[in-house]
Amino acid sequence: MNHQDTLPHPGLYTFFHAWVTALTLCTALWQYHMGSFERILLPAALSVALMTATLMSLGTATARRAAAIITLAASYALCAEMLLHSNMHVLLWLGFPPVLTTMLLSTRRALVLNLLMAPVWLLLLEGDWPPLVAIFAYLAISLVGALGRWEMVRQLMLDKLTSPHDPECDALSKDMMAERLPQEYQRAKALDRRLSVLVIHLPQLEMAHEQFGARLRLELLQQFCKMARLSCRLDDTLGRTGDSLLWMLLPGTDENDALMTRNRLLTMLNDTEVSETGRLSAMVVACTLHANESLQAFEQRLHIKERALMDSTP
Repeated sequence: MNHQDTLPHPGLYTFFHAWVTALTLCTALWQYHMGSFERILLPAALSVALMTATLMSLGTATARRAAAIITLAASYALCAEMLLHSNMHVLLWLGFPPVLTTMLLSTRRALVLNLLMAPVWLLLLEGDWPPLVAIFAYLAISLVGALGRWEMVRQLMLDKLTSPHDPECDALSKDMMAERLPQEYQRAKALDRRLSVLVIHLPQLEMAHEQFGARLRLELLQQFCKMARLSCRLDDTLGRTGDSLLWMLLPGTDENDALMTRNRLLTMLNDTEVSETGRLSAMVVACTLHANESLQAFEQRLHIKERALMDSTP
């Protein structure tokens, strides 16, 4: 189960589990209200299991997978019971399994499981409904759900491909920085003002990934970007140029002001600690555009400083 392909936000995922739990609990209360005491036990027991699944959905990815399995199994049991013993609104209950499966599983697995379970639900269906009506209703819901999920995934992929921001942190992507530097260069030449760039190397990222895994690496990167944002101005631009390399474009900034920004950033990093690695560290050098310097020469100097920082890493 690919939970990144289910709901776009963990809060919505937990809300969905809570909604299924509430629906099951309301079913038990409804049976009590109608006097069907022999049918209260199943939804009441399933409500306890679904409450547990809701709490598990707040945990790790493994816990969320287990929560999805519990919710799916409990809901299938409830649907089977309702289809067997209810003559009212049975088509409504027939639509519940494909919707639930579509929400909890990836698009392909949900569609396959819905098609495999179709004979089971249709055999459990009671009432005077024409078989073709139930078949077409079930298939329509399954296909519409699959198309909706496919469109959601397509939109997320499109947003990711067209977003100017780096997918891992609050910084511009490498491609966007390749466009932003020429823009700032042309603006500096047109307005006759200075332009400086802070070249930043984060050696802790490689060490954190090797010793503690991708989670800590991502945490360090995001924490650094947060501190970098606090240390710069609104019109400054932070972007990534490599796995552990970033540039901070400082328009209208000479070398002295760039060094002040560098010192301010290093001071803030020195006051920021991460439990596994201690204080955040970064290697930062300032590079200021020379008078009458071409864009190619300036960009080449930036890359030279990047290589120097990486070569100096112990």
